[in-house]
Amino acid sequence: MKKVLVRILKVLGGLVAAVVVTLGGGFLMLNTDTVQNRLLKEAVAVLEERLQTQVTADHVRVSVTPLELTLQGVTIEDREQRKMFEMEELSAHLELWPLLERNVIIKKAGVQGLTARLYKPSPDEPANYQFVIDAFKKEKKRESQAEAAPDSVKAHQNVSLAVEEVNLDRINVTYNDRRASLAKLGYIERDGRRWAEIANLTSSWVHTKKNGTKVDNRVDVGTLYYVEQGDQRGIDIVGLRYVTDNHLPRKNKNKPKRGFFDQGHFDVVGSLKLQLTHVAKDSVAATLAECQLSDRGSGFDIKSLTLQAATNMKTLWLRNVDIRMKNTKVAFDSGVMQIPSKKDGRAFTYHTSTITGTTLLKDISRPFAPVLSRFSIPLQLRVKMSGSDDRIDFRDAVVSTTDKKLNVRATGRITNLRDKYKLHVHFDVHQMTAQGGSKERIISQFPVKKYMMKQLHSLGTIGYKGGFDVLWKKEQFYGRLTTRVGDADFRFTLDEKDKYVFGSVKTDSFQLGRAMDMPDLGRIACTANFRFDISKPRTAKMRKVKGGKLPIGHIDAVVSEGKYKFIKVHNLVAEINSDGAVAQGSVVEKGKRMDIGCTFSFTNTNEMQKTKIKPGIRFHKMTDSAKAVRAEKREIKRKEKEARKQKKAAEKEAKRLQKAMEKEQKAIEKEAQQKQKDAEKEAKRQQKAAEKEAKRQQKAAEKEAKRQRKAAEEEAKRQQKAAEKEGQ
Repeated sequence: MKKVLVRILKVLGGLVAAVVVTLGGGFLMLNTDTVQNRLLKEAVAVLEERLQTQVTADHVRVSVTPLELTLQGVTIEDREQRKMFEMEELSAHLELWPLLERNVIIKKAGVQGLTARLYKPSPDEPANYQFVIDAFKKEKKRESQAEAAPDSVKAHQNVSLAVEEVNLDRINVTYNDRRASLAKLGYIERDGRRWAEIANLTSSWVHTKKNGTKVDNRVDVGTLYYVEQGDQRGIDIVGLRYVTDNHLPRKNKNKPKRGFFDQGHFDVVGSLKLQLTHVAKDSVAATLAECQLSDRGSGFDIKSLTLQAATNMKTLWLRNVDIRMKNTKVAFDSGVMQIPSKKDGRAFTYHTSTITGTTLLKDISRPFAPVLSRFSIPLQLRVKMSGSDDRIDFRDAVVSTTDKKLNVRATGRITNLRDKYKLHVHFDVHQMTAQGGSKERIISQFPVKKYMMKQLHSLGTIGYKGGFDVLWKKEQFYGRLTTRVGDADFRFTLDEKDKYVFGSVKTDSFQLGRAMDMPDLGRIACTANFRFDISKPRTAKMRKVKGGKLPIGHIDAVVSEGKYKFIKVHNLVAEINSDGAVAQGSVVEKGKRMDIGCTFSFTNTNEMQKTKIKPGIRFHKMTDSAKAVRAEKREIKRKEKEARKQKKAAEKEAKRLQKAMEKEQKAIEKEAQQKQKDAEKEAKRQQKAAEKEAKRQQKAAEKEAKRQRKAAEEEAKRQQKAAEKEGQ
């Protein structure tokens, strides 16, 4: 509709220029009706010649001082002879001397009572007003056209047009099935600066959804201000209202748990201030300085929204996003959104930096979750988001209370956003810790009946790791709880269709007596299944008959190990049935011909120490099935005994063989050792004999050498004596 209004202004400017140039030569003879009527006919003829359509005007008035042109009762038809433009009055104050040079400077133009009927049957067909725009487009004059054009048309070719101020009053526009009206539109252009103001704009249309539902839409703008200077543009909207009505009951009718948010019944009011810091054909940058939006029907209320945005028409970048509600503040530094395009094959996707904030959940209670209407505990959050038009992903999510006594770390996703029957919310809770009285404080925020709060307090600090799924009319929870009295694995389902909650719990060690304020009960290991009725009509009917403060349902359990006072028990079967007024149960240890157990009953979970317990023994004959079981057990025992006997004999024979092998191995090893000893002994003996023989030979050699040395000495002495004797 904005483009349509701009085109209307262009058309009006062209009309004024054509008429002014046509009438320019007769300004000195304008004081007579005859001349003015002649000029009126000339102006109408020029417009008809230029537009090639039917144009009528009731009256023209031209004054010289100041130079002012006024047309009254102007009607322009489209090419199918339908009234396209109707104006009660079109006026313009002009500069005289530039007009003589075919420069039309309109100091002030005005339109009173404009009715425009515009049609564009399809994107491939031209609009009914396109021929008017084409007629006044500035194009280079072709020589052939100039020679063929009539003098009346040549007179206003190549005319420049400048408009300094425009005022439109009482405007009504129809565009196909859309309607718009405004009380006033003002435009001023002076010294390179432009101002525009729109007052009391109203637009309405009907949208038909895929299922055939027709939705009435209406937009009202109290005042719209536009300022432009150089590259800077500012838009200020006050009194914005958007209303939808599908003429159907609100989605939450007769559904008190459902919020008031309904696209078929919007009643949004707001205001905003937008600064356009850059505008080009393929790029825009803007700053949303102020924005307030609230849906008066649902109660959704944004007190402040500010951000910076830039786009290249393919991608949208967001920075410094800050959203504030009454008790909520959410902000993130940056986000990126891919703008979808079927032509280019681009899908809609987005992702954000870390989103941080604080909130009171009651801010969103009326539009989305009435059950949170009393939730006034401040929560801190931190998360990263990404997704598409059919999916939202949450990463690194952390939610905590300001005192950190409740802390949750999780990741999750929401898929199938476009089909409520396939919508699937899934979260993996990596760690949850609820310390002190935080769990009781949180539960007290919900306007529901509170059972077993005393037992909840006895659990102390609770840790949880697991996950949950939300499906159409069904919620599923599962995981492991850790408490100061024991740990438990659980799984349960809320069936919103049939109105039941059911599931199972398993624990290897849990101090049930400490949790239930029953000191005689000790630790237990058990598996339990439960089912409770959450239908208000059914439970109300039951309570009307019996009264009571207990939930209505059933529990059955198998206790593999337990302790009551000083008695240890195994393989017990337990059962509890509650009609809302009284819970009755039994615990039985089954035997072959005798069952030992007790029955009990209580009426208030906060006074479990008043539980009435009656021990009992029940004798019974052995049934055929029991006999069959006994025979089967005996056969199993016989087979087990025979198997044990065979196993024992096999083990004995294996031991005997092992012992014989070990004995033989020892004999072989002993013989080898003896042979080794004998060899070593013989080697020592031979070595000793060799050493003895070597000593003997050495001694004999030494003796022979001594003998020979002595003989030599005697021979030498003998020869010496002989020499001496011969010398004498």
